[in-house]
Amino acid sequence: MAAAKQVPRAQSPGAAAKSILNGLRGLGLSSYESQAYVALIHNPNISAPQLCNEASIPDSKIYFALEELQKKGLIVVSEGVPRHYVALRPKQALSKLKSLISVEYEAQLDKLNQLAIALEPLYARAERDDIELAYVVKGFENVLNRMKELVKGAKREVVVFIPNLSVYDQFERQLRALRRAGISVRGAVPPAILKQVDRTAFSEIREMSPNCEDCWLAVVDDRTVISSSQWTTDRCYAILTQDPALVAMSREYYDSPRCCATV
Repeated sequence: MAAAKQVPRAQSPGAAAKSILNGLRGLGLSSYESQAYVALIHNPNISAPQLCNEASIPDSKIYFALEELQKKGLIVVSEGVPRHYVALRPKQALSKLKSLISVEYEAQLDKLNQLAIALEPLYARAERDDIELAYVVKGFENVLNRMKELVKGAKREVVVFIPNLSVYDQFERQLRALRRAGISVRGAVPPAILKQVDRTAFSEIREMSPNCEDCWLAVVDDRTVISSSQWTTDRCYAILTQDPALVAMSREYYDSPRCCATV
C-alpha cells in the first residue's frame, strides 16, 4: 500500500504575520515601520490615531514611523486634517526597497574601498619596518646619480618629472632602454621643452602646469620615490623614501589634473 502523501502544514495566522514582520525588519525597516506598513495593507486610507489602534503602536512613535515609510516611498499620504495613509502595493514597495538597498550597498562598498586604500600603506609599512622612512641626498650630482640608479632598477613602471632639457638629456638613453625592456615610462615636462623631447622615450608624456615646473622627481614601481628641491642651486637636495603614503602622494602629482595636462 502506497504511503500517504504528506501535505506541508500551513503556518498559523500569527506565525505568518510574525514571519512577514521579521522579513521587513531584515530589509531595513524598524519594528514600528514594519507594523505600520502591514496594518495599512489591512486598513487602507486611515489616519495616524486609527493606525495606532490597529498596529498597537504608541502615539509617540507612530508619526516618526509614518514619516520614515513616506521617505522610503512605501506609503502614500493624502493631505488634509487629519492626514490619511495608504500602503503602496507590495510589489512596488519591495521594488523601492530593493533600489534603496542597492544604493546603500554601493555606498558601503565605496567606504570599504576607501578604507582599504587607507589601510594598505599601514600594512605595507609594517611588512617593511626594516626600511628607513626617508633619507636625504645632498648635492646636484649626488641627486642625479641616485635618481639614475633608482630609475635603472625599475621592473614595471617609472613616473618622472623632468624640469629642464639638460636633466632630460641625462635620462634620455636610460628611458629608451626601459621602453625597449617593456617597462612603462610616464613623464611630465614643462611646456617650454615639450617639443624638444622625444616622445618615443615615453609611454605617455604630459605637460606640467606652472605650479609644478620646479618639481624633479621619480616614482619607481609605485614603491620608491626620490624628489628634489632647489635643484637649480648649490643647496640642491632630494628625499628618498619607500614610505607608502609618501609614494602615493608623489604619484598623485602626476595623476592629478592640477599638476599635469595630458597632451
